[in-house]
Amino acid sequence: MKLNNLRDLFLMKLSALYDVETQIVKALPKVAKEANDMELKKSFEKHVVETKKHVERLDEIFTELGEKPQKVKVEAIRGMIEDTEWVIGQEPAPEALDAVLAASARYIEHYEMAGYLSLIAWAELLGEDDVAELLEATLEEERDADMALNEAAETKLGQKALLVEEEE
Repeated sequence: MKLNNLRDLFLMKLSALYDVETQIVKALPKVAKEANDMELKKSFEKHVVETKKHVERLDEIFTELGEKPQKVKVEAIRGMIEDTEWVIGQEPAPEALDAVLAASARYIEHYEMAGYLSLIAWAELLGEDDVAELLEATLEEERDADMALNEAAETKLGQKALLVEEEE
């Protein structure tokens, strides 16, 4: 993939986000299955559905730009997913596992949000306002997911993990 101008860079990063979202679609159901807290489990399950919509939006954006959807392999997302799988494999106490699953998901949300913020700015510079709006819609859903995870991780799940520690 040649990177001669901003459009090339935009398409490359769009392709990278396409890979990120498709990797999350594959990984998130496994994470949801591991969650013990029903609210957290439902949050993950809801985000699977949203993430599938994110992939569909990216397909729509490629079409809008007259490009064929393609993926650029992103090792960072694979590393974050692998880290989450490693933690699950350590078999932490259920309360601790839920807290770390929420935290791991927040890492991923922030990574995605950074990508979408850059793409929105570049879409606007390229005069692709319709594309920017589609990217904004996904960014808002990512922000909402992050806020829900933050609330869960810092309050309920963190408190549960702390109480287990104090009981031992």
